[in-house]
Amino acid sequence: MQELVKTFNLQVDLAVEARDMVRGAADVEIQGVIESVEELENHVTINTIIIKDQNGAQKIGKPIGTYVTIQCPPLKINDPYVKEEIIKAMVKSMQLLVGDNLTSDQTVFLVGLGNWRATPDSLGPKFIEYSPITRHYHQYAPQALVEGMRPTCGIAPGVLGITGLETFEVIKGVVDSVKPALLVVVDALAAQNVERIGTTIQMSNTGIQPGSGIGNARHAITQEGLGVPVIAIGCPTIVNAAIIADQAVRRYCLDYGLTYDDLRSRNSIQEIVSFYGGSLGVTPKEIDEIIENSARIIAMGVGSSLFPGISQEQLELYAT
Repeated sequence: MQELVKTFNLQVDLAVEARDMVRGAADVEIQGVIESVEELENHVTINTIIIKDQNGAQKIGKPIGTYVTIQCPPLKINDPYVKEEIIKAMVKSMQLLVGDNLTSDQTVFLVGLGNWRATPDSLGPKFIEYSPITRHYHQYAPQALVEGMRPTCGIAPGVLGITGLETFEVIKGVVDSVKPALLVVVDALAAQNVERIGTTIQMSNTGIQPGSGIGNARHAITQEGLGVPVIAIGCPTIVNAAIIADQAVRRYCLDYGLTYDDLRSRNSIQEIVSFYGGSLGVTPKEIDEIIENSARIIAMGVGSSLFPGISQEQLELYAT
C-alpha cells in the first residue's frame, strides 16, 4: 500500500490509515505514538492516536497532536439511535481536543471547506447550513437567545476555482476581524479503503490542509498560521480508483491462491488510470444522502459540544 500511495502521490488523510501503513503486518508499536481504543455503547468505536514527538510525526507523516477517529459503520444510515451515539462520541472527543481553555462567552468560528457544486466535496458547506449561528443575535437580538448560548459565526469560503481567493486568505481576514477563541474546520476527506466512506469521522487539533486528499493542496489552516487553536473535523467521501483496483487485485489473488505481484499490479493500474493523471476519485452513488446525513450529525456534534445543556431541538432553531 505504501508504494501505491507513493506512486500515485496520494495524501493519507486519516491518521488510523497512516498508522496502519507504517505498522503493516508486523503490527509493532511506533516510537513517539500512543494509541487507545474505546468501545462506546453499541455501534461506535473511538480510536485515539497521540503523536508526541517529531519521530512519531515523521514516521506517520502527520503533525504532532491528537487524532480521534470515530468509527461507526451505520453512520451513513439515518438512524436516530446511531446519531445520538455519534453525537455523544463527538462531544467527548471535543472535550479531549479543546480542554478547559474555552469559556462560555468566547466566540467560536465555524468554517465549512469544500466546493458546494461538487456533492462529494460539499460536506463543509452543508455543515455550516445545519450549524447553530448566534453571533449576530448577541449583537442585535440577545433576547432571542436561549440562556447559555455562546456567540458562534460561520462561513463556507468556497474554493479557489470559484472565488479566485485562497481559502486561507478568507479565513485569515475573518479571524483578524472577529478574533475568535477557537476555529472549527470541517472538510471532506479521501480514504484508502472503501469501507470508510460515510462510516468514519476524524477529529484533530492539528489543523487541516484543504484539497490535500485529491492532490490539490492549498495553504494549511493551522494555529501557527492563524494564531487561533484549530479543530479539524472530516469524513471520507472518496477513494482513489488506484486504491480500489489494487484492493480488487489483491483479493482476487488471495481468493484463488495466486501470487500477488505488487510491482506488476501497480504498473497495470497506472497504465489504466494514466488517462486521468492518476487522480481519478470514486464515490458511491448515494453520496448525496451520505453528505446530508454526515453534515447534520457533525453539526449537532459540534453544536452540542459548544452549547452544553441546550437541546438539539433548540440548536436547530439557530441553524442557517
